[in-house]
Amino acid sequence: MYVTVHVYRARAGEEDAIVALHEDWQRRLRARAGGYLSRELLHDIHDPRRFVAIAYYESEAVALAAAHDPEHAAWQRRLNSLAEEDPLCTSYYQVWHSGSKEGTR
Repeated sequence: MYVTVHVYRARAGEEDAIVALHEDWQRRLRARAGGYLSRELLHDIHDPRRFVAIAYYESEAVALAAAHDPEHAAWQRRLNSLAEEDPLCTSYYQVWHSGSKEGTR
């Protein structure tokens, strides 16, 4: 499983817009992302403007294809406009997990 993690801080007053934009992605773009497994958005308890978005894909190729989709790129630009600066983006292969999600590399 391939995992992307994006960490960003919302501009003041844009916290709800960040959540709404992720809900919009789920409604409009999820079907376009073949091989997409799931996504979650975490909200920092101590800094209400800081978010962590985690997306799970079957493979790196699937994640890269989704990232290069023009509609996804437009969505990402909108997200970046709601943040103080571009998100810190990192990628991982899941090598172990205890719980309901399955997958290893």
